[in-house]
Amino acid sequence: MNRLALGAALASAAFAAVTPAAVQARDVALTRIAAQLGYVYSYLGPEDAVALTRPGVTILVRPGERLFDVNDRTEAMLGPAPRFYEHDLFVSPQFVARLRALAAQFGGLTAQAPQAVTTGTVVAAATYVTGSIGELVVRQVPGTQQVDVSGKAPSGNLPITLTLIGTFWPEIPDAVLNRRQVFTDDGGHFRTTVSIAPGYLRGAYLTVVASSVPGVASASLRFEMKAPNGDAAVPAAQTPRSLQ
Repeated sequence: MNRLALGAALASAAFAAVTPAAVQARDVALTRIAAQLGYVYSYLGPEDAVALTRPGVTILVRPGERLFDVNDRTEAMLGPAPRFYEHDLFVSPQFVARLRALAAQFGGLTAQAPQAVTTGTVVAAATYVTGSIGELVVRQVPGTQQVDVSGKAPSGNLPITLTLIGTFWPEIPDAVLNRRQVFTDDGGHFRTTVSIAPGYLRGAYLTVVASSVPGVASASLRFEMKAPNGDAAVPAAQTPRSLQ
């Protein structure tokens, strides 16, 4: 073995030995924090982000980025950027304090309550679900600007985040139109309606992406948006004879 190969092997071994300790010393598992603070944790595949939701607030956290979204605004977090490790996203204690403050702001939690947060753990979650989302069906609801979405996940009472993405023109980037969260029933099934607002362009491609917790593979389905009433012949929409 030459010196270069030996050096690379030793560096890899050192990194493997140090990484868990470094994570334990600084970061906290986001799934555990979410459960303790009353957030629902979901992974959004299309955006490579984690969504934390509770009534009135949705927080988007992305690995490797110190900027995070709180509803329709963007904030910068204190401490190091989040990072993935063993099926979970780990965040700094400073960011945990911000999550606690947001939970208090949107009800149900006292900001001054003692932090029941365990740092220095690499346990991803109490129960790790594996599998994939399937049987995804999307139907346009007649007479509305909504779509009916249904599907099936590996187990019951699992959070499902539905992300609606619009493709409007070859030279215009895709846009996230809407996001909706539902829970599966005891059999793993879910169904809800999602508004297409503001993507009201007839003939555009819309994509529904269903994602869930880490370990559950996402599913997506693309379809063409039709007029709300299809080919219905409405007299008011027809050209008057005097103009023909």
